[in-house]
Amino acid sequence: MLQKLRDSAYLERFLTSLNRLEELSNKLVAETPRQLSDATRLVVLYDRHGFLPASLVYWFNNVLNPSRTVLLFDVESFVYHVAPYRDGDPVLAYASNPYSPAVYELLQTTRALGYEAVLVLPQPRDERARGLLSRFESVRFVGVHDEVEYATLEAITVFKYYAGLYGDRLDARGGRLRKHAEEGFSVLGEELVGKYVGNLEDVVSERAVYVSSTRFLEPAGLLFSQALRSAGISSVYVSLEQAPLSGHLLLLYNSVEEFLVKQRVVELTRLGVKVHSIQMNTDPLESLVYFAILSLFINALKS
Repeated sequence: MLQKLRDSAYLERFLTSLNRLEELSNKLVAETPRQLSDATRLVVLYDRHGFLPASLVYWFNNVLNPSRTVLLFDVESFVYHVAPYRDGDPVLAYASNPYSPAVYELLQTTRALGYEAVLVLPQPRDERARGLLSRFESVRFVGVHDEVEYATLEAITVFKYYAGLYGDRLDARGGRLRKHAEEGFSVLGEELVGKYVGNLEDVVSERAVYVSSTRFLEPAGLLFSQALRSAGISSVYVSLEQAPLSGHLLLLYNSVEEFLVKQRVVELTRLGVKVHSIQMNTDPLESLVYFAILSLFINALKS
């Protein structure tokens, strides 16, 4: 497995996959639901690894367009605790598993209560499931099946959409995000992997790895843990505050969060935890996408 990460044929397959996702994302940006930009209030929901694109919608708006009200809930919390008691704000939902019971609960709830909703799903492989879901006008399928691919695709799509929409905000930061979105992510795939392949080899050499992160990067950490499991490595995500006191821990964070994690890393190391860190030196919003791309690279080990 270690040799495979540096294998040129493996890298080429990964880059081909990343290029395919970015090409698809360019089409999806053009088809993005109007709720993403037009509504003054928006409810964003997620199930499983839909957490990553949903978080990007939430953070882009709260950072670059704070006058807009965007609420973020998991699907089940919304269905049982929010939907019956709110006016019909537009709903945008991401779910990485089209067979999840939460998907059907959300579709039935939004239809019954009259919510204007869009639910973005990976394409089910099963024709019967695809037919059942297609009965709901709110469903939008994207052309992938795998959960890690789906989360990466939608993260790239959301980033490109909002970086283009809000490129004139926050002075240089907005312009920089828009420039990077226009340049694309696939062109950086090989450089990104090359920079962190040593860290990734350390992680995949272990039989069991906890994954942790700052709160901001939690959706990326959950996705990374999923990719490790797909590659045959026992992995579970834990919050940094609840990190285990033994074993191996992969810690994801970005450079602006270094102060937040430094003391905790010292404590865990003193207790004997083997901490593997990956620090992303980029804009925090971009770091969510870059960690997804690294997850995609690990996820390819399953084949």
